[in-house]
Amino acid sequence: MAMYGGHTVSILVVEDDQAVAELLRALLNRVSGWGATVVHDAAAAREVFAHVRVEAMVLDVNLPGISGLELLDLLEHHPNWHDPAVILTSANTNQPEISAALGRHPNARFIPKPFDVDEVVEAIEELLDPVGAGATEGSRAA
Repeated sequence: MAMYGGHTVSILVVEDDQAVAELLRALLNRVSGWGATVVHDAAAAREVFAHVRVEAMVLDVNLPGISGLELLDLLEHHPNWHDPAVILTSANTNQPEISAALGRHPNARFIPKPFDVDEVVEAIEELLDPVGAGATEGSRAA
């Protein structure tokens, strides 16, 4: 696994489905050098964002209350916004707002639900290290 400057990459997962959230937490925390925090709504996500430098987010588009896309727009104006890698997820792929969000956030990808968990890991790796995305594991760690 690639090293990320010798520190733990902070990943915020915002997912209201408890089972999906726990699966993502377990999966992402198994990746060497990654640490995932899971919250289930936009208010909790904003609170974490206020205290933690988030380097990657896995964001459910269809959250209750404030949607994931509305949350993304709010966070973008937060002083702690450092253009994190963003993975948007949704079972409803026919949302024009998703394409618009991807156009505004070049460091974002959309992965439809149900998703292959390996696809989420690969997308985060590519967004965190776009130059080395095609490199082998050993050459990226060097």
